[in-house]
Amino acid sequence: MKPKEMFDACYARYRTMRNFLGGHVAAVDLDSPSEGYRWRPERARAEEYVADFERIALRTLARPEWKGRQKLFRLYFLRRIEYRRAITLCGVCPNTFDYWFAEVKKSCGRAFARTGLYPPNRYFQTREACTEQHAQSDHDPRAAAAD
Repeated sequence: MKPKEMFDACYARYRTMRNFLGGHVAAVDLDSPSEGYRWRPERARAEEYVADFERIALRTLARPEWKGRQKLFRLYFLRRIEYRRAITLCGVCPNTFDYWFAEVKKSCGRAFARTGLYPPNRYFQTREACTEQHAQSDHDPRAAAAD
């Protein structure tokens, strides 16, 4: 799959999770993990996805020469400002905006695949698999004896 399509899949899940959270993201307590994937994931896991999406993308775009691309990402993708208004706020011509837009999607798509954010379904199932393994080792006396 192309990096731009990977970005689109992750961004669609990001927007869904953002709407699910009502635009509010609270602090995440890493000491109490979620139960895993459900059709509507646990609120903490949805918050983790939203935070990871933003953190990974902003870190990917953190190059000094990419300040404009980072601004585009914040305005257009995170704040969801309308296309024409985002061009004006970025202070570039439409062709430059479109070129940066494609670069942002490509760079972030690669980063999402590399860090495990893509595919989104696997991101939510990862916690479930870890929880199941942990639960089995807690109930299996042979696993405890091996430690």
